[in-house]
Amino acid sequence: MEASGNFFMELRKKLKIKTSRPNLYKEAFTHSSVNLKKSSGEPINFERLEFLGDAILNSIIAELLYHKYPSAKEGSLTKLRAKIVSRSKLNQIGKDMGLSSFAEISNHNKNFGDDIHGNLMESLIGAIFIDKGYLHTKEYVSQNIILPFIDMESLDTLILSHKALLIEWGQKNKKSIEFKTYQEQGLDPLFNYSSIILYDKKQIAKAKETSKKKAEEKASKIAVRALKINTKYSQK
Repeated sequence: MEASGNFFMELRKKLKIKTSRPNLYKEAFTHSSVNLKKSSGEPINFERLEFLGDAILNSIIAELLYHKYPSAKEGSLTKLRAKIVSRSKLNQIGKDMGLSSFAEISNHNKNFGDDIHGNLMESLIGAIFIDKGYLHTKEYVSQNIILPFIDMESLDTLILSHKALLIEWGQKNKKSIEFKTYQEQGLDPLFNYSSIILYDKKQIAKAKETSKKKAEEKASKIAVRALKINTKYSQK
């Protein structure tokens, strides 16, 4: 498989990739419908690079979220990552990057659907990883995918702080939200912090936990449900 000089130039111009291995990237943009094979009979298409790129992208996003949200638990981080690497989001990014213009696809398969855009982006990431290693790939993803196409400040699939959400909602809707948290000696010596939340002077939630912070967050979560506040409510 020969990579044309034009392909090589477009790779540098549009995708900002400098490489001495253009055939690797040619493979990353070759659809299985073309039915290309190596001399050994093995198929040449982007499917293996797509598999690899998917894993590398998930690793990069996981590391980014780990550092950006130092207090978030595993479940929270998993949900935030799922928002970024959702199929619809990857498809949109791949389309915005114009990756399909590099693709070699059989004329009988031109109506390939939106998934091709995300698939090509993952295969591109796989090729960069094979060509330049993890650190360069992470830098490329950060500068050319995350920075221009993902607003990290508006990831609202998961509310990381129900207390912050509740307070902001109360302020914006001119509703009185009051916390009364105190330490008590109950039957369980571990759960000795109680938090009561008053909404317009009426109790709507109460919770006990091992610390003041945990008790207030637990009670806030109950209050958010009781008030039917949209959990995608914007927190600025």
